[in-house]
Amino acid sequence: MGDALAPPFLFIYQNIERFIFVSVIIFLFLLLVRIYKPEMLQDLENNFSELERKISTLQKNYKNLTENLKELSIEHEELKKKYDEERRKNQVLAEEQKNIKLYSAISGNPEHNRLMKNHINRLVKEIDFCIAQLQNSGL
Repeated sequence: MGDALAPPFLFIYQNIERFIFVSVIIFLFLLLVRIYKPEMLQDLENNFSELERKISTLQKNYKNLTENLKELSIEHEELKKKYDEERRKNQVLAEEQKNIKLYSAISGNPEHNRLMKNHINRLVKEIDFCIAQLQNSGL
């Protein structure tokens, strides 16, 4: 039965088995103590009740943490998608800004003359490279 459970639940299942085992041992011990020392029995019953309460609290906390993890995982995925979308928008805007500067340089804006010269130099280098490749290929 332990193999069919997910790993976190397997841990809880194993602890519950231990709890049941300890409960049986305590019950038998309490039975013996009742026969011999009733005041000791009350202390043991109190301790046992406290253990049950703590185990119940741990189980509730585990359930709450598991639910919280699911919610945070969903939120993380949503934020990841938003981040990717914003990054794509940012790339588009950067490309648009580059084009606007280029158009501004073409139209004669003195602030962007250097940008235009650099762009033309890159285009000339690309053309020279293409011509060199054509000459090397024998065309």
